[in-house]
Amino acid sequence: MGFVRFGAAKLSIGFLPFTRRVCGGLALIAILAASSCAVRRTTRVPAAQAPPPALEASTTDLVSRINAQSAAIRTLNLAVELAPTAGSVYSGVIKEYRDVKAFILVERPAMIRMIGQAPVVRTNIFDMVSDGSEFRLYIPSQQKFIVGKTTFHRPAKNALESLRPQHILEALLIPPIDPAREAYYREEENRSGPRYYVINVLEAPRQGGGVETAELALKRKISFDRSTLDITRLELYGPEGGLVESVQYSGYRDFQGLRYPMRIEVERPVEDYSLAITILDGPKFNQPIPPEKFELRKPASAQLVELGEERHSEEGTEGEAARGH
Repeated sequence: MGFVRFGAAKLSIGFLPFTRRVCGGLALIAILAASSCAVRRTTRVPAAQAPPPALEASTTDLVSRINAQSAAIRTLNLAVELAPTAGSVYSGVIKEYRDVKAFILVERPAMIRMIGQAPVVRTNIFDMVSDGSEFRLYIPSQQKFIVGKTTFHRPAKNALESLRPQHILEALLIPPIDPAREAYYREEENRSGPRYYVINVLEAPRQGGGVETAELALKRKISFDRSTLDITRLELYGPEGGLVESVQYSGYRDFQGLRYPMRIEVERPVEDYSLAITILDGPKFNQPIPPEKFELRKPASAQLVELGEERHSEEGTEGEAARGH
């Protein structure tokens, strides 16, 4: 599935539906005649289906849909299954267990707790939490307790140690658009197949609370399937304009007027993070979550690993300090 790149696309203003007619049977008849077969058969090949009718929506309509969904979800409680997608270093982490179940708690604006369990015995593989500024990750099998700032980015040698709860949070809760400090515009992507609206969100350095249009930078893209107006993809970009996260959404279901995807695929190109999240049961929205559910304390026997410090660890990895406590 292709997406229009920022600053390199032409806006489309129309779409011409197409049909493809495939005629079958001539080759079959010739073969039957050559073999003196008395039975004539007709093979009917279905024509390619035209894409569903496109729904019309203005830029304002699409932005309103994004912000309405964002405002509608205050807390989220999920039971999910995790699976790697092909080619990811994370495949070694998940395939080792083959059937990883996880439990996720989310509370806006930035709280998340995620516990992953091994199959059958259901012992914890990892336990991680983030408050938006700091993350904590406990790996029982390694007796490691990893702590760092959410802004710290450096892939670890061990793929499991590269898991970050805030990456999952960004995929589960699409951020709203703030017109006071963000600009946006719409594109239409028309191809022979699904058609999309794409909302491009841009941000500039704040100067006096306004947006300086001369220095607008692409921050994220939100793509809508025009046949349903469901969000199908979220792309997040870093300060230098590089893609840092791509999320695909599918399997939407309606939960008392709130539509939510049952499958979410997260890809982090820098960390080679590629993970599919399948929601097993109906998500629970807006139920109170006790604050202590977002607390994760270091076990006495675990080794503390602090990321982001400007010195070498005991293993010689730059930017990581490891201490036993």
